[in-house]
Amino acid sequence: MSESKTKIIDILKKVGEIPQSELVKLSGLSKSRLSEILSELEKQGLIERKRGLGKSLNVRLSNKFIRLGIIRAAEYPFIIPFVNSLKEKGYFVDIRVYENGLKLTKDLVEGKINLGFSPIVTQLFFKKIFNNFEIIAGGAKGGGGIIGDSLCNSVGSTSMSSMEIWSLLFNPDLDLKNYDSPDSMIDDLEKHKISAVAIWEPYFTILSNKGYRILHKFEALHCCTLAIRNELDSELIKRIYEDSFSIFLSQKDRWINDYASLLNSDYLVLKESVKNYVFDSYLDLNEVRRNLRKIGVLGI
Repeated sequence: MSESKTKIIDILKKVGEIPQSELVKLSGLSKSRLSEILSELEKQGLIERKRGLGKSLNVRLSNKFIRLGIIRAAEYPFIIPFVNSLKEKGYFVDIRVYENGLKLTKDLVEGKINLGFSPIVTQLFFKKIFNNFEIIAGGAKGGGGIIGDSLCNSVGSTSMSSMEIWSLLFNPDLDLKNYDSPDSMIDDLEKHKISAVAIWEPYFTILSNKGYRILHKFEALHCCTLAIRNELDSELIKRIYEDSFSIFLSQKDRWINDYASLLNSDYLVLKESVKNYVFDSYLDLNEVRRNLRKIGVLGI
């Protein structure tokens, strides 16, 4: 692929759907040259163009491109065989690692990614408003808890997350303080600005190895679930996912090394952390909603 084509693909991976006029500015190419390249990419089935408002054309990557979002967690070693299977089926796969599920789910709604694992509660809230994606499968259960010095003061958590919901299921009176990332939570814990954190693996294991007290372990409920934008073939992707998940379950340890490399994480810590998850692709949304109703969250 030429340098100009690669540049266009990279821009579309980053921004999602964009007016062709804006793509001229971002690419630095002339209108005529850009139009030629887009026509070639369109013939190759790599991009799609559709009429926007007025005479403008919007450009986006075709459904051959999977932009898969995950949170930085020990939760998803099963994505390695999943990505391998997608590539075997002719898809191009770009993996993006996020620090929190709220940002990931926003990008899913905006089309910057078209497939993603994020907290089920976050997905349900966004789906109620936008309804441009579908929640199709589970992944892992549990894998988190509250750890620190005590529950006397504020407990750090991420906003609209499974950690927040599970903390309130444990104790509705907890004083939760919201953070954008696990690193910022841990930083405040170490500075004694908060007394504990509600956090997922591998951070939970890392903090335990540092000597922090395990104050509560969350039960094995679904944390992050697989959501897919409506323009993709959800039935096909789900079949590929479930088949690859079976491959993962047959040899779980086989995939941890590649997953550690993807996250740039310590292999031994990740291997220890993965043991705290129950892997299950089956998802019961009614069970999720029942748990949300326990803490007064209704209508999603």
